[in-house]
Amino acid sequence: MADNAVLEAIASRRSVIRFRDEPVSDEQLADILEAGRWAPSFANAQPWTFIVIKDSDTKRRLVDVVERVTIARQGVVDAPLLVAVVVDPIKDPRHFVEAGAVAAQNMALAAHSLGLASYWVGVYDPSGRRNTAEAKLKKALGVPREFRLIALLPIGVPDQTPDKKREDLRELVRYEKFA
Repeated sequence: MADNAVLEAIASRRSVIRFRDEPVSDEQLADILEAGRWAPSFANAQPWTFIVIKDSDTKRRLVDVVERVTIARQGVVDAPLLVAVVVDPIKDPRHFVEAGAVAAQNMALAAHSLGLASYWVGVYDPSGRRNTAEAKLKKALGVPREFRLIALLPIGVPDQTPDKKREDLRELVRYEKFA
């Protein structure tokens, strides 16, 4: 890969589910949220809102719901903070999921570039039904009914460095058509 800070951050970022008992500074958090704010969105709709969760009681309440969608529940409690990525489908009815996902990815990359770590807790449920993890988390966080919760990002100082492999690029790329 080219000698480039962005490409290096993309290639070296890993999902980390164990965090040290160390705070994330206000400056680091501001930088992470800025990265989410600068994510691309269709027609610059910027349909996102970010909820920062630091309160340990709130995190404990969320973890019971989170365990329905991930086995990595302990990171939700142990991370110094969580960022909930919420989107407004009215602002972007066709691409709100992608907009929220890109904002979450920007924040994960920003956290990594600052020496922090995160992982994706995907809670969005396409059905929009009432009894889903998304619906329960929205209720717990006071998210209005018409908004959607795409993901939670636990963020903190990593207590591990997972080594993950990627498929060889030659196996993934096709030129001109799939065949």
